[in-house]
Amino acid sequence: MQHGQYARANLDKAVAEKLPIFGFEAEPNKAALERGERSVKHFYLDRTHQLQGRIGLSLYELEKKLHIEDAFRKRGIADEEDPNLPASLFELVGTTIEPPAAGDYQIEDAREEHEVDLPLEGNQSADVYARKALPILVAHVLQQQDGVMAPITYRRLAELLGRRNRHGDPWARGLGFVLGRVTELIDGVRSRLTEPPPFLTSIVVLSSGPNVGLPDKGVSGVWPGYETMSREEKRAKLAAEFQRILAYRSRWNEVLRLAGLPVIEPPVGSNGIPVPGGWGGGESEAHLALKLYVRDHPELVGARADWDAWVEYALRSADELEVMFLSDRVWIGVEVKSRTSDRNLADYERGIYQVVKYRSILEAQALVDFPDAQPEIRVVLLLERELPAVYRALAAHLRVTVIDGIVPTNAQIECDA
Repeated sequence: MQHGQYARANLDKAVAEKLPIFGFEAEPNKAALERGERSVKHFYLDRTHQLQGRIGLSLYELEKKLHIEDAFRKRGIADEEDPNLPASLFELVGTTIEPPAAGDYQIEDAREEHEVDLPLEGNQSADVYARKALPILVAHVLQQQDGVMAPITYRRLAELLGRRNRHGDPWARGLGFVLGRVTELIDGVRSRLTEPPPFLTSIVVLSSGPNVGLPDKGVSGVWPGYETMSREEKRAKLAAEFQRILAYRSRWNEVLRLAGLPVIEPPVGSNGIPVPGGWGGGESEAHLALKLYVRDHPELVGARADWDAWVEYALRSADELEVMFLSDRVWIGVEVKSRTSDRNLADYERGIYQVVKYRSILEAQALVDFPDAQPEIRVVLLLERELPAVYRALAAHLRVTVIDGIVPTNAQIECDA
């Protein structure tokens, strides 16, 4: 009964504050069920589903809509409940945010804001932690590839900083205050930089709660109005800043040098050679292999072997299509996402919108170049992994063709790598 009361309170809170609701799959204890007892054998924290609540209806209203009693009767199940009692129905829906993971349930995560009391053994000052954190964040940025920024959670940053509580667990509490000091460090050298740096600490995000995957409220000091934005507006703001952070590339080392901190050496690939592109945003071997594989297999996107095939085809908007097939009558552009995008699933959403943009640009170019007989324009999104379920409805709504599960053969990778 106590668990039921907690669950009811949580549901009421979620409905009132319009928070997403997740349910975990459970396996019943069959032996207990046979004795007429309700007992759960296992909860599966890696099997989550988002639930859309139909709350406040009576059983009578639900029966009128869904004919629940008929379904029970057909299965020989009797229902003696009063049909006028309030009832709740939940349906499984496509997820609107990344579901929580088993490792996210840490009490420290609920206290990641600007709290300064840090009951740690051997605790260091926020300024000392900030000088440790800045190189860690820069090194993380410089390791990213394919224009995909994998954010860092507060808890992970605490682990990298060696901030632990007396039990040895990573301690994220008060890290917002430390990150504020990191921003002050960067601001202190801003006037000596040829180009102002982006908002680096925005790559540190919450791992649980209603703002999971987003920076904490402390960013409002740099981004006025952030607190009043919708979740989608916050996500778009963050995605744009991630691209600016990646584009700053080796200039982050100049920030470190001016702050009196050691610079970060360029990341090195498995072959011992610096990663192509040199710094954050460079192309991964997986992404290059997938592009070349698509170029050499035009049938994957409905093109033919006798068409012109291009990699990194330049558009007049200064964008580049990763693969382009051209014939007299049909142009097919391909936006490619390798398995690297799994590091930040929002990159798949970005890919959908990239297709929409490139399609419009190609249509405009065709209209200018061939005003009397434009070629047919197609742009597709081709993925090494499967498109996350949360983005399938978006792709369909925007008429974006998605071809997923395309894995280059080993021979292709070894030949072109």
